[in-house]
Amino acid sequence: MLAEEYLSIWFTIPAPDPLGRDEVMGKLRFLPEAIELHWKLRGNVFRNASNETQMQTITLPYAEIEAVELHKKWWRIRGLTLRIGNPSHIAEIPAAEMGKLTLFIDERSATDAKKLTTLIDFRRSIFLLDETTRRLKWD
Repeated sequence: MLAEEYLSIWFTIPAPDPLGRDEVMGKLRFLPEAIELHWKLRGNVFRNASNETQMQTITLPYAEIEAVELHKKWWRIRGLTLRIGNPSHIAEIPAAEMGKLTLFIDERSATDAKKLTTLIDFRRSIFLLDETTRRLKWD
């Protein structure tokens, strides 16, 4: 039996300040029922090194994804913007602003990023169909 390959995208979020104190690195995994966002702060001289090794995981259901935008530059996908319906899911990520997360896609994930829009549209349509079916049932 073959194991199913899930789409994974490596990303970075640059630090908002010039000293690079809150630079985030991580990975998005697109599973059948949800998106897993694994992230951690990149180590630097201003933080304790032991805290930097802790990878944190946030599970985002496809129902919470409001919009996905791919940013291209010179025919290659360079960035990804996720808009989340409930901002509290990503509130602990330093670069998140009101449910919007702008990610810079790593070079090793550029080919996988091309499949991203169709995958999210498909998963979101499944969710909308399930919600409509649930709402129309009288039981």
